[in-house]
Amino acid sequence: MTTSKVLTENSKTTQVEAIARSGEYEYQVSYSYNGNELRRLSCNINKVDMNENRTYSSYMSFENGNKSMNFPADVEIAPHVAMFDNILNEVKGELSSK
Repeated sequence: MTTSKVLTENSKTTQVEAIARSGEYEYQVSYSYNGNELRRLSCNINKVDMNENRTYSSYMSFENGNKSMNFPADVEIAPHVAMFDNILNEVKGELSSK
């Protein structure tokens, strides 16, 4: 007995998990892409102390050409935004070379 398929596949995406470090901060990056098109990228920022204890600091994301960021009022955002732009540019550069 044969069964007919109900689903028609439209696309497949690849999910990537990565970590970047800068000074006392760790950037946990997760992004997905289809072919050479970046679908979405999210970045959790943790402050890491000398004992490798992590404290959540903030969150940034990119989706559909829009950047979204969520920082506590007492955090200096400029270095994190610069790092996020570096991460985003690196990912886009890698995807465009595929």
